[in-house]
Amino acid sequence: MEVKELRRKLIKDFGRFIDDDSKLEILESVFDAIKYDEKDSVVPDSHYNLVAEEREKYLSGEVEASSWEETEKRLNAKYGF
Repeated sequence: MEVKELRRKLIKDFGRFIDDDSKLEILESVFDAIKYDEKDSVVPDSHYNLVAEEREKYLSGEVEASSWEETEKRLNAKYGF
């Protein structure tokens, strides 16, 4: 759908939403969600930095890690999952 067609369709749809109070509340929630997405992350940069540091350690071989299959086997043996 071209931009002009989409714009016309949205204008028409918004007109219907504005006339229906229950749909107005839903539309407000959608706009709130869009605004929320534009905000900064709630996760502090220090957490991202820690993850990046630990990933580098893993990739360099400084720390060992188990595959999911190995972990699953240990859990099955220990807890009977």
